[in-house]
Amino acid sequence: MQFIKILFWVLLLVATFIFWWTNEARSSLDLGAAVVEARVSTFVVGAFLIGFIPTWLLFRGTGWRLRRRIRTLEEAAKPAPVSAAATTRSPTPPPAAASEPEPAVSSVDSTKASDL
Repeated sequence: MQFIKILFWVLLLVATFIFWWTNEARSSLDLGAAVVEARVSTFVVGAFLIGFIPTWLLFRGTGWRLRRRIRTLEEAAKPAPVSAAATTRSPTPPPAAASEPEPAVSSVDSTKASDL
């Protein structure tokens, strides 16, 4: 997957450079206090970056914030560590041999038994 990402960015960079190199028409941009004269492709790439960079930074910031939130929730969900005193304590002895359970007596049977 990393190779595909790198390949995409390299191809985008090469395509941008070819676009910039082949478009030699010049234009001027009046900024009020100064007039900037440059290639049209420079203005196009600059306008793209002016729109792309804030959006990209917002995307990265949101991802960073969500990763922090997930990490915090995962740490809160972890069970508490067992204390040293609980691990040194001897285990409880096994229960004694199972004896036969006493027969179940209903309330009707107990009243009959008391009448006898």
